[in-house]
Amino acid sequence: MMKRMTPILALSILTLFMAACAPALVSGTTTPGTPGTSVAETPEGTAAAGSCGSTATVDELTTMVNNYVTSGDITGNAENGLLAKLDTIKQKVLNCQSNPAANELGAFVNEVQAQAGKKISDAAAAALIAKAQALATALNVTIPVTGPDATPTATAVAAASQPPTQATAAGTLSAPTPLGVKLQHQPQWDAIAAQVMTLYGVSTYSYDLYQIPATETWADTLAYYTTQAASAGWGAAPGQVSEMAGGHYAVWTVTGADGRTNYFVVAQRESDGSYSLNILGSK
Repeated sequence: MMKRMTPILALSILTLFMAACAPALVSGTTTPGTPGTSVAETPEGTAAAGSCGSTATVDELTTMVNNYVTSGDITGNAENGLLAKLDTIKQKVLNCQSNPAANELGAFVNEVQAQAGKKISDAAAAALIAKAQALATALNVTIPVTGPDATPTATAVAAASQPPTQATAAGTLSAPTPLGVKLQHQPQWDAIAAQVMTLYGVSTYSYDLYQIPATETWADTLAYYTTQAASAGWGAAPGQVSEMAGGHYAVWTVTGADGRTNYFVVAQRESDGSYSLNILGSK
């Protein structure tokens, strides 16, 4: 006669049967409260887009490159490689990949240096390198520059402190990209601006004062502004180059469609330090 199965033995057999027939659980870490759901893992060295820092400086570099193409400071399709590198840098920054971003940023700087004075003007090259260095600082990395010279010239560094373009009141013309560090107006320079513009019968004008490198000669300054003024539409060369007390000045003139004559003047005095004066006026 078969013995009666006890409740405990029956429960044990039922448990073993259910375990053998149940589907295997998904392996891996599961989200608390959601049995069987795997947690997506983030690859090492990356992060969610937008969580690692701003790409504003990369965007500014991209805008600078495009502006320099428009102004003629970047030629020969040299912008193609630069823009491609900036796009890669932006993606690395978004993914929080600081070291890869720094490596690509170093390649960007090296390419700018290789084309400086060739397909990229010295002033534009210095401005781009300075902005790249600012980006490296923001990322808390060091740019691994491998080019022959990581230090821009004094002229280029001074020019880099200014934006690529500057709006003016001289008709539709743009002011040439300035050279030097902008300073506050000073009484002696107020007098010089008035003296120069009075010679041309111009009573409506504005000026900006710049500190330029101590080694910057008048010949260097004139050569720089001759190139920049030509790019801005002021003509291939100044209409007049003259001397003044302790220095020199050069005058560019363009007559607009309205019959008014627009003036751009650069004055430099070496006698009291290296300064230059940029004057815009019309009559």
